[in-house]
Amino acid sequence: MAFACLATCLAACAHSDRPPAIDPAAPAEIRVPLPEPPAEVAACLKRSFPEIPDRALTTGDVVRIVGRAKVLDRTKTACGLRAIAWIEAVRRDFAKP
Repeated sequence: MAFACLATCLAACAHSDRPPAIDPAAPAEIRVPLPEPPAEVAACLKRSFPEIPDRALTTGDVVRIVGRAKVLDRTKTACGLRAIAWIEAVRRDFAKP
């Protein structure tokens, strides 16, 4: 939902060399259904940092926490890139010229 709102707000700012997906002269009350954002992106971006135990950490603990943090960082980067690609596609296909 948040991605849809963001894309709707940002779509008006984009300019394209392609013809618009809808007629810009159409009445304002016409609503164009936007494509759904990638389903897994929101859940992926909401994942939190690995939990750090409230005790003295062993070397193994630190290695596991850092490893999980690196995987989380790469996963969130990939999710963010998918979200950006979706926003760009919505801008390209639905923005007014």
